[in-house]
Amino acid sequence: MAKRVSKEIAKQKLAELKAKHFTPEGRKDRIAKALRALETARFGFALDQETWKWLAEDADLEDL
Repeated sequence: MAKRVSKEIAKQKLAELKAKHFTPEGRKDRIAKALRALETARFGFALDQETWKWLAEDADLEDL
């Protein structure tokens, strides 16, 4: 049977993987890409441009 990993260890491992993937150097490119994708899907949502920008730039969203 597989050994269970504690939630704290799992959180730590996830944080390490995200830090490797979401580097500060690529942040502006990721935001621009997200804004383009949101603009494409925008017809289905009634949000103003400032809200879209806030969503794309919100650092907490990278923690999901």
